[in-house]
Amino acid sequence: GKCQESNESGGGNDTSPSKGHCPESKPTISFSLFVISILLGATLSYYLGRSYKTYSWKPKLIQKTEGQKEKLLASAQYRRTKIKVSEDSQQDECSPSEEWILEEIFFQDFFGRYNHENNNSENEFDDEEDEEPEDEELEGEEDGKTGAPGTTIAVDFEKLDQNFLLDHMEVRESFLNVVWDASENLDIAVLSIHCQIKVRSTCEAIMKDGNFMRFLSDPAKKQLTFDTFIAGDEDIINIISIAQQHFDIRHQGRMRYSLKLRGTRPFNGRYTNYEHDLGEILLENKNHYFHKRKIGNAQTAFQNIHVYEALSYKVQSLEGYENSLETGVDNYYTQNPDLFRPNQWLFLDGVMQSSYLGDAAYHEALVHPAMLAHSVGPKRAAIIGGGEGATLREILKHRSIEVCTMIEIDAGMIKAARDWLPWMNNCSDFSDGNCFDDKRTDLRTEDAFAWFLKRFNKDSEPPAELQTDPFDVIVMDALDPEDTANFAVNLYKDLDFWGTILNAISDDGILVMQMGISPHVSDPGEEFGRNYNRATLFDTVEAVGFKRMFLYEEGHSNFQTPWSYLVACKSEKCSEEWYLNEAEIDLRIRERILPTKSGTPGLRYVDGSTMKKYQRPSRAWQTVYCRKLHSPVECKAFLDIKNVVLQRDAFQTSFNNGMKTIIAKVNMTKGTVISSTGSLTTKQALASNKLQFGSSLINDVVFESAISALDLLKDCNITHVLIEKDFHLGKISPYLERHLYMHDMHILEQDIKEGFEIDC
Repeated sequence: GKCQESNESGGGNDTSPSKGHCPESKPTISFSLFVISILLGATLSYYLGRSYKTYSWKPKLIQKTEGQKEKLLASAQYRRTKIKVSEDSQQDECSPSEEWILEEIFFQDFFGRYNHENNNSENEFDDEEDEEPEDEELEGEEDGKTGAPGTTIAVDFEKLDQNFLLDHMEVRESFLNVVWDASENLDIAVLSIHCQIKVRSTCEAIMKDGNFMRFLSDPAKKQLTFDTFIAGDEDIINIISIAQQHFDIRHQGRMRYSLKLRGTRPFNGRYTNYEHDLGEILLENKNHYFHKRKIGNAQTAFQNIHVYEALSYKVQSLEGYENSLETGVDNYYTQNPDLFRPNQWLFLDGVMQSSYLGDAAYHEALVHPAMLAHSVGPKRAAIIGGGEGATLREILKHRSIEVCTMIEIDAGMIKAARDWLPWMNNCSDFSDGNCFDDKRTDLRTEDAFAWFLKRFNKDSEPPAELQTDPFDVIVMDALDPEDTANFAVNLYKDLDFWGTILNAISDDGILVMQMGISPHVSDPGEEFGRNYNRATLFDTVEAVGFKRMFLYEEGHSNFQTPWSYLVACKSEKCSEEWYLNEAEIDLRIRERILPTKSGTPGLRYVDGSTMKKYQRPSRAWQTVYCRKLHSPVECKAFLDIKNVVLQRDAFQTSFNNGMKTIIAKVNMTKGTVISSTGSLTTKQALASNKLQFGSSLINDVVFESAISALDLLKDCNITHVLIEKDFHLGKISPYLERHLYMHDMHILEQDIKEGFEIDC
């Protein structure tokens, strides 16, 4: 109320209160305050008792029937209170400035579904039937609910309809609809809803088991935030679309959200969907993405498939995307909508497989290095896995391909790719329609490993109906070296299976497979780190008999880290093809890749310069390789070297009467390394491993006599080769692939003085 000024008659003294202070209360006011205190205490005791009963009651379940929500809300107990508050510290503290409306809704029955066994119980308090709280907790532990982990969702809306946000009753009704719809499929039960209404409004739904939902609106900024926590392991992601449906009623707002798992969960060899890439990369990041939405989700007999799309504010333009959607406008955005479209991701059991932005880099890097390394162009190719169809698409771009056998165990993955990822299996620009339907495609939905074992087992002859010609190229797009499932771990060391794959490749054939995350220079040896399965696989592939193997990596596959690949050749012949120069590779691409109807390049990412980069593994691969428990011989080759001399600076070659004479030009001590230079073209030098320091030729044309002179020194037992030329055969050695010149480095086995003549 208002402060009353009081002047005692005859007193002559002004007793009106100073600003911000009330006059002294009279005894009647003190008595009134005493009575009010008693009433407040009684009220508090009542509600504390009420809270205890709410905890102890066995409420009757609310069945989801037509009109039941309206009936429930009509029977609820409402209490609306106007709360006087002061926001201006300069005003009289006894004078009200603005008012809030506090609205509380208590439900006689639980709002939602909870404990189906209590459907027929009466909504009455019964001491005899009540269970002790300790028993309830034990029951909760048995069913995995009480004390279990939970999930939080945070949703931010902006650019909402301002008239909607100013209508507090409509916003509150939308919130009630969110709570009601969410309870359709979730084990939640609402005890009460509390709302505060001012210029901004907020409501919070208090639920059993510590669950809650709440929102806060800001009409001035056209924004609304929505948060929820649900205990347990239930999948609550659909709450996001429910919130969008009821809060963005004009379909004009922007929405960003995050989903985070709380607590710890037991690890059973594999993470759950949201614990892996799906959660870490996409769902947990609210501020990194706009327009984040689920395109599709399917649980097949083999895996859980998720397809999402979103705009990353770091690399994509939200305004550009919105401009590209405009109709009746002709500008750069509307002419090039694909340049502004959201990124799309495919997740299998929560693990990211591919994306729209990384599609060209990943799949072209997987397919074309092996295809282009085939000397005459592969005619028969096979794919193990690759259910999204992008690997198939890249193989079908080659003119030489007559048949591509794709073996994918999960028919549901193929259907999901057709429905949700049509851009991944679209061959219409160079062929006819969908890649799965191409006349050269031999699509099989069965176990690829069993398929090969039945047809190419080296220990048994297959029946006539299963006999199949070997393949020129096999692409392994199914194994993930980070997978720790038992079947995968066993497969990495299965010599019989990998021997079967070798047997399924033609004499000059090639195997290529993705090798997962590239190592970092700070990583331990592969067998001791997170990639111990990859180390096992390397040992297995070496053991079955592949002649040449090349590691390379690609950093633009949109995996947040560079990705590695392995090419394994059945013969040494592919070495020469692997080390073609840029111009030769570009020419080969032009000759072998089908032209497009649109006139755009057939390959969007790979060209001669890109392939040149693939010819050398990264320094990190070399570093981690040399950190093996038993360091490879080549990693130690330079440890004791103190001096290096080029052959042309060390020896002079002359001919007398048709006889070659080699004379030392300088003094050299035992252990000096003599490096050759050869008169070879770039292509020949690369194919023959004739490289100098820095992995490049010093000159394309140098003295032809150098190599023969070093051979003579070796024959005379004056030098020995640092690394024998065939040392790398059948070996995965990033060190040797980065130091090919080691094959032409000779080490002196004795001291030699200037003028020494070699005449052996």
